[in-house]
Amino acid sequence: MMETRRSCPHILIAAMFLSCVFAIFYVYHSPTMNCLHCPAVQVSKHKDCPDACINHTQLINDTCAVNVTVVKETEPKPSSPSQTDTLLLIWIWPFGRNVTSQSCSWLFQIEGCQLTDDRNLFNTAHGILFHHRDIHEDLSNMPTLPRPYFQKWVWMNMESPSNSALKPRLNDLFNLTTSYRRDSDITVPYGQTSERSADDRTFEIPKKEKFICWIVTNWNPDYERSKYYEKLKEHVSVETFGDSFDRHVSDGDYPKLVSSCKFYLSFENSIHEDYITEKLYNPMKLGTVPVVLGPPRKNYEKFIPAEAFIHVDDFKTAEELAAHLKVLHENPDMYVKYFGWRERYAVRGTWFGLEHACRSCDHIRRNRNYRTVNDLNTWYWG
Repeated sequence: MMETRRSCPHILIAAMFLSCVFAIFYVYHSPTMNCLHCPAVQVSKHKDCPDACINHTQLINDTCAVNVTVVKETEPKPSSPSQTDTLLLIWIWPFGRNVTSQSCSWLFQIEGCQLTDDRNLFNTAHGILFHHRDIHEDLSNMPTLPRPYFQKWVWMNMESPSNSALKPRLNDLFNLTTSYRRDSDITVPYGQTSERSADDRTFEIPKKEKFICWIVTNWNPDYERSKYYEKLKEHVSVETFGDSFDRHVSDGDYPKLVSSCKFYLSFENSIHEDYITEKLYNPMKLGTVPVVLGPPRKNYEKFIPAEAFIHVDDFKTAEELAAHLKVLHENPDMYVKYFGWRERYAVRGTWFGLEHACRSCDHIRRNRNYRTVNDLNTWYWG
């Protein structure tokens, strides 16, 4: 009993000492983040988690862990890539769409890449992405500092040559190109078809209420698509929408409208090799048969199954095409054959700007060799 009483003061002193140590630790090492509201992933890995949560939490069975705190000294800053990461600087985000908070890893399974739009990192960036439309013709908004020897400059453009201004001073300026074209260094098409995974649900053709549809926001009577439409409507009814026809279609209404049409006129505004845009991929994804006008059929078949679309070149005249569409309209068994490819393939679109940045960064990470584009203007505009 006496021994117990004598040890009490020592225990109290030790407890007070530990309390002080804990208090000091808490003050100088306080938690800096708590992802209380990071939801479980449902669509794709990490997709529903804010980047802040992705950068600062652990993942448990593809779900963002809650109540995870991070000690300040070990917390990585998103804007400060590790020494092993490849850093890509986006000089001007295409059309002002800033998506630097997105992650290359969970969208495209690209690891070891960091994106930034902080121009203060110019001298350390391994590459810089430039969007063609945002470059001034006199290059007045381009970098003025000397380019580091290791740095790659990437030219990006998703518009066709007909809709892109030729800028003579761009020759001998870039190391790499990224565009929809297959002969680009980094090819990023407007969409892709890929094999369906085993757990994909069975595709069902949406209920059809309309025959042939077309949405146009940029009407030009000199375009080939406008001329063909004028001929086609003489032989079959085409329901038109869009600002050009004073029938505005909001982003929210677009999916329901297109999926309700049996056929959609996927007519490109200009005809160039590989220039196959969302006008094709969106109807395909929404369960509508696209009727295409653009490069030759063989070019389309480089990207999508041959039985997934109807090409205007398959018919000698617009009248013959109209007759074929009427036959399909009246014979459901013939119509559904245009969806047979859905048993094997799925369609996805492109993350405009972000995907070009991620894939450019990945290309630079994997290819450190010297490369230059000597005559960009001849290559693209011919």
